[in-house]
Amino acid sequence: MIFSGTTTRRNVAELTDYLDMKTLQRLQDEFSAVAGQPVCICTSDGRALLAPCRAEYEATPSGEEEPCDLKRIPCKAGYVDTDFSEAQVVVDDEVIGQVRLLREATAEGSYVNAALEPMHKNLMPLMANMLEQFCRGAVQLRSRIQQLVALHKVTAQITTGGYDFQKVLDTITRTVVEATDAKASTIRLLAADGQELVIRSGCNLSDAYLDKGVIRLDQSLIDQEAVQTGKPVYIADIPSDPRVVYPDAASREGFASGLCAPMVFKGRCEGLIRVYMGQTHKFDWFETELIKTIANAAAAAISHSRLHEDAVHSWEIKRQVAMAGEVQRRMIPDRSPSFEGFDIFGEYVPSQQLAGDFYDYINLPPDNLGIAICDVVGKGVRASLLMASIRASLRAHARNVYDMSEVLEQVNRDLCADTLISDFATMFYGVLNSETLELTYSCAGHLPPMLVRDGKCTELEAAGGVLGIFPDMDYPISRVDLLPGDVILIYTDGLNEAANFEGEQFGRQRIAEALQFAAAEGFSAQVITRHCLWCMRRFAGIQQRGDDTTLVAIRVK
Repeated sequence: MIFSGTTTRRNVAELTDYLDMKTLQRLQDEFSAVAGQPVCICTSDGRALLAPCRAEYEATPSGEEEPCDLKRIPCKAGYVDTDFSEAQVVVDDEVIGQVRLLREATAEGSYVNAALEPMHKNLMPLMANMLEQFCRGAVQLRSRIQQLVALHKVTAQITTGGYDFQKVLDTITRTVVEATDAKASTIRLLAADGQELVIRSGCNLSDAYLDKGVIRLDQSLIDQEAVQTGKPVYIADIPSDPRVVYPDAASREGFASGLCAPMVFKGRCEGLIRVYMGQTHKFDWFETELIKTIANAAAAAISHSRLHEDAVHSWEIKRQVAMAGEVQRRMIPDRSPSFEGFDIFGEYVPSQQLAGDFYDYINLPPDNLGIAICDVVGKGVRASLLMASIRASLRAHARNVYDMSEVLEQVNRDLCADTLISDFATMFYGVLNSETLELTYSCAGHLPPMLVRDGKCTELEAAGGVLGIFPDMDYPISRVDLLPGDVILIYTDGLNEAANFEGEQFGRQRIAEALQFAAAEGFSAQVITRHCLWCMRRFAGIQQRGDDTTLVAIRVK
């Protein structure tokens, strides 16, 4: 947002606008004591601000010559000006008061010390100059207080202004103008390429100046110096300085002098603050340090705002991932199938919110049930999208194609057509028949299932390549006649590759031992999967799992 309008300082017309009456009284007494005659401090039009008096130093009680206190003696009689009575007090080319030397009018006549007249002629301008310096000091003190208040205002806005980044920047440019009595101010931030300076906020600038053109860091020597040195750069005469990129535009805007300060936070330059003065101005130490402090505070605000934006963005991504994970989990069967002659149970344990594993049950008439388990390469969003695609393809083809081998070939061709060669998956797909207790299956590069019969554990033969690499891959079919009491475990490599802190994997042998124990104990399919997972976790300990783990246990009744 660009602000319009101007900021002005009230014109000071009188001494009392600079100094309080107590201070003026003290100065008048001191002047009178030094002059040896009454001195009167007056307004610019000659009116006395304080009652005139003689003032003299009292000696110390010990009689030492050094004065220790000032004694005021009111002038009871009238008083008149001396011939050289007036010296004007001038601040910023404006008369704000006068200093007058008086002589007392007594019964015997006016009192004049002729011997002191030469000294008085020199004292009067000196006293006026002292008053002027006191006034200038008061102005500077007030200015410093205003600048410190402005700095507090900026830092308060940064720390309590929330995360309205633009509001913070606009407050900074406006406050810089107010604090330094500048004509205008801008904030330019470095673009992503680190070269272009993009204006983000300005105060008291015309639209024509704001639209004057792009400023690139490699073309602006002033900005280069500020960024490279990390220190403010002073421009004494903006229109005539050869380093200025757009001097004509600056002249039309009425700029005379300026200061360019880098906004640096933790060694990184975020951009620059420029302060433009309408008249020739030399920035003193305090003003320079004030602008540097504001610039660094602005840089901190920018950095914190970016961190906040990143956090919000990260939170949004996490929220989206959580939602996607919830959708994905709904693709996993929420209950075991009721299939005559068999007890079946599946377990799905993702290592992250989004996984690449899945298992599925597909009802196939008559008296047949399809069982699939798949392991997609990788993890996270990419793997979850592939998982959803493969599952949809499998369901579409399995319901319309009887030949199991052809089902996998169709799924493979779909995956090859829509993905890169680096996107592949392994799959076990089998069909159970409730009348014959026959399992017909094919493995697309997947780990062979384990069969426990009469206490012995064997691996079922498996053949066929992975899905998604070669579109003409063949998938041979295998068959096994099952017997009551048989137990089959189909699993992904997250089970056998689970490692402990020494890097040793759980391995197929331990899976076989866990399966044999479960079968011997007559565990149900659900308890079989839980037992195998418990054995794996006991082996791996609290070591973080690096892969998804999916199991399907089948017990023949």
